[in-house]
Amino acid sequence: MENNAKPFGTLHIVLLMLAFGALAAALAFLAISNSRQKQKAIEEEQAFMDSLHVFPPVDFTDSLYSRVELKHYEDESPKVVVYYVLDSLGAPTDQIAHETHFYENQQKYIDGNRSGASRDGLWYAYYSDGTVQTKAFYENGQPQGRYTVYYSNGNVRYTGVYDHGKQVGEWRFYNEDGSLARTQNF
Repeated sequence: MENNAKPFGTLHIVLLMLAFGALAAALAFLAISNSRQKQKAIEEEQAFMDSLHVFPPVDFTDSLYSRVELKHYEDESPKVVVYYVLDSLGAPTDQIAHETHFYENQQKYIDGNRSGASRDGLWYAYYSDGTVQTKAFYENGQPQGRYTVYYSNGNVRYTGVYDHGKQVGEWRFYNEDGSLARTQNF
């Protein structure tokens, strides 16, 4: 009787190595249990996203959201704009997806995503001239990851990391000219 079984080819071996490598990477990620390692992973991910200057935009003009201007200034310019999730029939639900508050000069004051009543995702606060005052990420209403506050000239005022609403690691505080004033560990 003739044996027609073919031995593993190079491609099969490479595919198996890739699969085992992916499994090992996943297990290594799950093995990160100590808080310092978790924090370092959060900081590295945040630094990577910051280096790209890319934050996935949400298109609130598509058919999944309904824009509602809740409050206006005397000149009828918007004071608060909220986007609600639409249900399967296209009617607005009570679930807020995003909200934006404006200064009277029509510059954004604060802007970010929501999940129900909680901040969830990237949030910005602005000075009245439109420059960024604060950039922070929230999960379930609590700051999570990199939290940065800026002077009105654009220089960093202070920056640090939150882990589930608690300050962790080294926070850096700067003078208005950009020079480091002090650090504090949490």
